[in-house]
Amino acid sequence: MFGGAATLTGISAAEQVLEFVYPRTHERPTDSYAFKMLNAALAALGRQYTLRLSAMQLSSMRALLALETGGVNVMDTGASPKVAEGGLILPFPLDLGLSGYRVMLVHRDRLDRLRSLHSTEDLRKLSFGQGPDWVDTSILRAAGLKVQEAEFLSLFRMLEVGRFDAFPLGVDEASHLLKLFGHLAPSAVLLEDWCIHYRFARVFAVQMHQPVLAEALTAGLSAIFSDGSARSILSRDAHIGPLIEGQRRLPPKIFELDNRLWTAPFQAIPDRLFFRPR
Repeated sequence: MFGGAATLTGISAAEQVLEFVYPRTHERPTDSYAFKMLNAALAALGRQYTLRLSAMQLSSMRALLALETGGVNVMDTGASPKVAEGGLILPFPLDLGLSGYRVMLVHRDRLDRLRSLHSTEDLRKLSFGQGPDWVDTSILRAAGLKVQEAEFLSLFRMLEVGRFDAFPLGVDEASHLLKLFGHLAPSAVLLEDWCIHYRFARVFAVQMHQPVLAEALTAGLSAIFSDGSARSILSRDAHIGPLIEGQRRLPPKIFELDNRLWTAPFQAIPDRLFFRPR
């Protein structure tokens, strides 16, 4: 179809303007590393393009629906089967897979008890708080862990009153989110002794019926991951930079879990692109 339109207008595929619409969300602002990567990847193509935000503010769930219906045609999102059903997954881990390292916010009264865990069997004795639409909820349950679901802000309040033992968050976001919302859980602290890891990443998804856009953005991402531009963007990020540059360390003990939802579209991401702890 795209080729036919080019023939009728006399414009070659390489000359056509690429038009991208990205969701306007609170969770992923335009100063985020993902949006910067999107701009860098498109600039690397050397082609004309437009990039604009959706007219309306969208939640993450509504953004995914807009990707399926055409309100937006590109978004960055966590790697879940639902996303793969509704969009074309581009095989690049935008965060180098750091979102798969989950550190714990815990109530300080339980800190001593939680420090003493030795195995994944010990994890199964705990309860964890997670959001109802998070793929992490399904991953943890599939691994045999007990999970309580609530909306994001309610999770802080529930942690404060002891409704669950730990609130897992990405290592790239936990400290920042604790600063932003710690007033809802004044007894919450970051557990520094151990974390959970499963294969996961943030990825770009392109609208299913826009293969030309997906092909172009794939080429741009390949360029910036190859020439170091992508890592440079991440190195300047206040939350990811210290981790990949070695200025901040992961907890010394890492409990590995299988991600049974890491399906074929995500298995195409090369292992060499993932962060590896030193």
